[in-house]
Amino acid sequence: MLKVGTILLTICLVFSGVYGLLLAVSPGTIASSTLEVRGETFEAAKETAAGQAFIVTVRHLGVFAICISIALFFVLFAAFNKGAKWAWWAFLLVGGIAWIYGLIVQIMEGDVLNMILHIIGIVIMAFGLFLPVKEFFAKKA
Repeated sequence: MLKVGTILLTICLVFSGVYGLLLAVSPGTIASSTLEVRGETFEAAKETAAGQAFIVTVRHLGVFAICISIALFFVLFAAFNKGAKWAWWAFLLVGGIAWIYGLIVQIMEGDVLNMILHIIGIVIMAFGLFLPVKEFFAKKA
């Protein structure tokens, strides 16, 4: 099951990397749904100082997501696929905080697109973590 977990977490990291890349390179692709919930368009937001600050913040979140994805790739292939407990905990804590926090924010805002993307990330990560859990926390004989 460790191999299956590694494959699922690889898919999750690619998904989060693409999500972060979209946020950083093309913030309107993802952030426009957040603005629509608030009754504003992305084009109108670009014209205001607050809208420009929002776009810059979205780009920063995207870069942060890319950095987390790259760091977790190193953890995945250096330790997780070898059964290191600390790597399992790293994915649970870092991935859990990132995906679950984002889901909570999107639920509070009512942004369905981003909510669905966060749910997809959480589900893939959860299966990748909990399918091989016995290999990380097996009872010693």
